[in-house]
Amino acid sequence: MIHRAVMGSLERFYGVMLEHFAGDLPLWLAPEQARVLPVSDRFLEAGRAVRDRLVAAGLRAELDERPEKLGAKIRDGEIAKVPVLLVIGQREADGGTASVRLRHRGDLGSQPVAQVVATLTAAARARNLNPWPEAS
Repeated sequence: MIHRAVMGSLERFYGVMLEHFAGDLPLWLAPEQARVLPVSDRFLEAGRAVRDRLVAAGLRAELDERPEKLGAKIRDGEIAKVPVLLVIGQREADGGTASVRLRHRGDLGSQPVAQVVATLTAAARARNLNPWPEAS
């Protein structure tokens, strides 16, 4: 517990919240709610399109444009405690889908991007602790 007289009630609340979740914040509170991971540079445009749809829906999403291997990108996303990782490869780019990986549940398989956006937006607005209710 962070004990400091200089801190106000809001700062204490943030300290208690971070300590309670151990930095592993729920989707609605996480600074980065989703990260789009293109398998290779060939899928950057498809990744940008997915990221743009997420941002347009009001979600905080980033695109990992680094020329790293997919395993390294996934590991970095998990270390950063990003709640949702969306992998974009050839099948996903061709089909308008994204392979969904949840932080505590692993790979959920490919889902249509529109469904991903709708599910994440609804979970963030409802302040659910579970970002993908049907994966329980």
